[in-house]
Amino acid sequence: MDEMFAIKCQNCGGPMYSHQAKRSFECTYCGAVIPWQADAGEPKSALGIRHTPLTVVDGLLKLTHVSQLERPEDPDWYFFNSHWRNQSVQEHLLWEDRGTAQEFQEATHVSIPCPFCGASFEGESTQRVFECPSCGNKIGIADLLKPGTFSKRLTMGVGAEYVPEQGIPCEISPQQARANALQLVRQYPDAFAGHDVEDAIQNDMMLFYFPMALADLRMMASFPGKGLSKETLVYYEVLDWAYPRANYLDVRLMGILEPWDFAKVGPFDPAMQEGDFRVVSVDASTKDQVVIDKLALDIAGNDAEAVLGLNKKSIRTWARKARKHKDGLVMVPVYFVDRPATDSRDGEQVRIAVNGQTSRAAAVVFSDKRETHVVASLNPSLHLSGESTVHATPIEVKYVKSPFLYQIVRRGGGDQPRQVAAAAEGSYREEKPKRKGLFAAIFGK
Repeated sequence: MDEMFAIKCQNCGGPMYSHQAKRSFECTYCGAVIPWQADAGEPKSALGIRHTPLTVVDGLLKLTHVSQLERPEDPDWYFFNSHWRNQSVQEHLLWEDRGTAQEFQEATHVSIPCPFCGASFEGESTQRVFECPSCGNKIGIADLLKPGTFSKRLTMGVGAEYVPEQGIPCEISPQQARANALQLVRQYPDAFAGHDVEDAIQNDMMLFYFPMALADLRMMASFPGKGLSKETLVYYEVLDWAYPRANYLDVRLMGILEPWDFAKVGPFDPAMQEGDFRVVSVDASTKDQVVIDKLALDIAGNDAEAVLGLNKKSIRTWARKARKHKDGLVMVPVYFVDRPATDSRDGEQVRIAVNGQTSRAAAVVFSDKRETHVVASLNPSLHLSGESTVHATPIEVKYVKSPFLYQIVRRGGGDQPRQVAAAAEGSYREEKPKRKGLFAAIFGK
């Protein structure tokens, strides 16, 4: 093992903790701050969030950007095919990045001598920072605990292995994440029947830092009309919406882990991150528009059903526009439970995740016959800033005149308009996937 050193305050002798946003060590006793690097200055995020307001003309909404409607087609990217989606993270890693997979397979338990109290304890050889269970102090590896030294051999991905230099800090402990995941499983036992998920949560849950892209999503969808009306048009907006830029973690599961609070984005350097975790790089092979379409179509159906009472499966046509924010690639903390060891690669699959910022737990249970999405309620004491994910209440609109001017017919939610996906309550949704032909089922597209 490399030389160890105590991360100790030179002012009062107290333990110091790595602070990603300030790129420094902070003493919990006296508040002293020591930068990771001398003369580093105050870091600032490159993230540029700028929302474009809707144009209103004579009391009518100008919706040019979503007025060209087309028939919705469920994206059929090969990573949505069961052959690939059923892979565990390790199987995916072995297929795509064998070198990193080997590093994790060869990871060992190491014995750490505490420079503070002399006690010995165990940790993982892939860690940079350790915490002594006897005295609670932090200990680092001298050669590795330096800015920018995180090894690419421990970064999941291929090619340039680009990791965004900004991220959302993880604000919950592994113990909290496991407790929230277990609570979700026990709240919906029927959804997880036949899967040994509790054992997987206790023993296999891992923290990932995962790349997401930030955008504002706007959509229009048409549904069958009521009475003499030929169609019902619904307009949607989702502000500060995040979608995956890699496919190691289930795409649809990542889509329901919101909300994220982007006001708390700060510099991210995995070399200075505490604990045992995995870092996923941006995947150049991940098709942006395919992922956007997959998740946006889910939102269009679910939000219209929840707020306007429309049938989510009856969307006739739609249009969508994702306006990406400047430098909007952000690493987010996700505790993830992979396929339980007792499950096979065939048959029904289960994946569970916990948002490392808000502590919200969510799960997807899927097979060729059904797909179930389960989302826990938000902690009622959680405070989100104005730059967090917000699903504006969907509105029914009617085309009035050129150029693309629409009148609001009714607002969803009746007398109590509300945000949809970022609301405090949880959700349980089950659907039956569309059946595919033999060729598509085997090979995908």
